[in-house]
Amino acid sequence: MKNKLKIAIFIIMLFCTGCSAEKKDNISVLNSNQSIESTEEATKPEVPEGAIVDESGDFVYAGKLQPIGNDETGYMQVPLGYTEVQSEDVLSTFSGMVQYCDATGVNMITLGHYEDISYQVLAENRRYALEEQEEIEGLSGAIVTVAGYSALQLYCHHTDGIFFTTWIIEDPKNSENCYFMEFEFDADHQNILACSSTFQTIQDYKKSQAVSQEK
Repeated sequence: MKNKLKIAIFIIMLFCTGCSAEKKDNISVLNSNQSIESTEEATKPEVPEGAIVDESGDFVYAGKLQPIGNDETGYMQVPLGYTEVQSEDVLSTFSGMVQYCDATGVNMITLGHYEDISYQVLAENRRYALEEQEEIEGLSGAIVTVAGYSALQLYCHHTDGIFFTTWIIEDPKNSENCYFMEFEFDADHQNILACSSTFQTIQDYKKSQAVSQEK
């Protein structure tokens, strides 16, 4: 039951955080696949055994994880203790979307899949909608690879201290479809961005499960 995107509704829905937080200092922006100088490599965080790290190498999450997702949105691992958001507005409009947040209600991870809209078009609509928000600052974009998939990334922060990193991922099976993955977080929880490295499309998830069963 994959949802077809209606742009107007999509723009309204995507930017309701329902959360506020104390103003925090800016944090680093994910890279745009530029070359990394040796001095920058020296500042990369250490990765403890069993931890996960994002594609840029800037964010490490060493806590316990739990799986989320379904055969519409794709799958990924998120911090243990995050619970599904039961928003009637979201679920009634986008039946395939899943959202999980921590106990504070501030730090949130969203997955979705959209048909009949390319990742370039969806990213442009997302960018436009963010630009219309007076509370949004520091908006930037980049062509990136996330979890091995081609994607367009948007990054910004809200005046209340909440940061947004969004990836619009090209569906490898059909370039006219795309996956949506977004993180909302405060400055104390930026390392949840490492969870982006665990994302898998439906097809790749099923392949990995089949390999696991064979072992």
